[in-house]
Amino acid sequence: MNNKTEGVNILVQDVLRTIPEPYGEDIILDVFQKIAKDPNLRRRYTQLKDELGKYGVNPWIGKYTKEQTGLNNLRISLAPKGSYIKTYTKLVH
Repeated sequence: MNNKTEGVNILVQDVLRTIPEPYGEDIILDVFQKIAKDPNLRRRYTQLKDELGKYGVNPWIGKYTKEQTGLNNLRISLAPKGSYIKTYTKLVH
């Protein structure tokens, strides 16, 4: 793991603990939505964004979500307006 992004990995672990399994194909979007709705997670996300830059945090959240769930890429999809992301990868077993 990249030590620079260890905080992102831990954030994803913490978010995934709050989402019941089995994970659906929109799990990456689900992770971002949980972060947006929870003040503590949002604070941690903002701190990581300040450290790594917006474009440094979001791709790592997707990567770590994929790794930690063990799911595979399906396709790119548009995220709803107002999300922290514009697109995300749908994942499948």
